[in-house]
Amino acid sequence: MVRRYKSASGRHRLVNLIVVTVLVVVILVFRLVEEIGPDKSPGERFVIVRVIDGDTVDLKGGDRLRLLAIDTPEKDEPFYEQARFFLESLTVGKTARVEYESRRRDRYGRLLGYVYIDTLFVNKAILENGLGYLYLFKDNDPHSPQVQQLLAAQRQALTGKRALWSLSYEPENYYVAARDSYRFHRPGCRSVAAIKPGREIRFKNREEALSEGYSPCRNCKP
Repeated sequence: MVRRYKSASGRHRLVNLIVVTVLVVVILVFRLVEEIGPDKSPGERFVIVRVIDGDTVDLKGGDRLRLLAIDTPEKDEPFYEQARFFLESLTVGKTARVEYESRRRDRYGRLLGYVYIDTLFVNKAILENGLGYLYLFKDNDPHSPQVQQLLAAQRQALTGKRALWSLSYEPENYYVAARDSYRFHRPGCRSVAAIKPGREIRFKNREEALSEGYSPCRNCKP
């Protein structure tokens, strides 16, 4: 009888150990999904652990986040290091709240979002300081409160000739864009030839295009 009791007790301890192990695994998986897994409703919170460049960060748990609706200088371009350092000083080691638009990930699997540290709208702060510019796509809502704030921040930086907007450039007599394309070009850009009749918009200078929410073409670099 004693031997049977010990054997049953050992089986009971083994069952408890298995149950506890399963619970721990479930909790860990749940936390991992909560941090980097399937996207949920807007307003998720993440800890930012590393800055890649002026508009991209790594999150605790392994996910990567691209700041939505802005673009900052690439490596070896003016103000690249300043934009990167600025984002790093605002975000690393802090918990960020991330809000999304209609598309939450890009083709590279990165999250796309508006980033807030407490009440600071980080995307906006970058544009206010002239360290990036508004960069929209067709699936962005140009009338959303966030985009309107970003556009106002860009206009403010343009007026103050801050950072990127203090650089000299070779002006054209006018600039060209396709209606609702969100990009503007120098007149000789190959993209201009592809604009359909009746959809061409002309701007008298670069500042006018930027103030209307159009961003520079990456080919002709107006």
